[in-house]
Amino acid sequence: KGARLAKAMSTLTIAELIASGKGKPDPDAEVPQAIRDEIFNELKKNPANRTCFDCTAKNPTWASVTFGTQMCLDCSGIHRRLGVHVSFCRSVLMDKWTYRQIYRAALGGNARAREHWKRCGVDPYQKIESKYSSNTAQQYKRLLEKDVADACSRGLTALPMAQGGSAAAANASAAATASADPFAAYLNGISQPPQPVQAPATVPAPLPVRTAPPPAAAPQP
Repeated sequence: KGARLAKAMSTLTIAELIASGKGKPDPDAEVPQAIRDEIFNELKKNPANRTCFDCTAKNPTWASVTFGTQMCLDCSGIHRRLGVHVSFCRSVLMDKWTYRQIYRAALGGNARAREHWKRCGVDPYQKIESKYSSNTAQQYKRLLEKDVADACSRGLTALPMAQGGSAAAANASAAATASADPFAAYLNGISQPPQPVQAPATVPAPLPVRTAPPPAAAPQP
């Protein structure tokens, strides 16, 4: 039974997890593949995340967990040479993630990081070896860590892709309730206020047709 439940939970979307009361997972628990893919697919809708943060390569498939940025395979190799104490990298397609780690990717992103570097007057495309050891990088990491701590306490509802999913979560919750308790669904249906019945439009009666009187007979001589 436990295995079946775990398998069922592994296929739920973010909205369905929130609706089922599982929207605040253990931050250090492993993220189901379906949730991992949903988050990164949503992130890819932002054009900034479709280009490597460190160069101009398209369709990055790696990410810096530390900075929540996405990068190409070549740049991820340079990150790994810097050491995990500087930048810890994960594949967005193959590796396992914890919720704490994926919150960094969901709340960070290339656009936010690039804007921070520019606001600090630093070229976001500077050499990787010096880029991530700079004060600019440390400031950004501290900002991101505050948001991640908040997400760990709030759960999946803190993610940007969940903000517009409240209606979907409500629909999923209603569907789950109806499936679990058909009688509750019946009561919910009959509890809706009746819609007023519109009276048919009245058609005015036709006016009587007036006919001309017959002509008077001519007088006899």
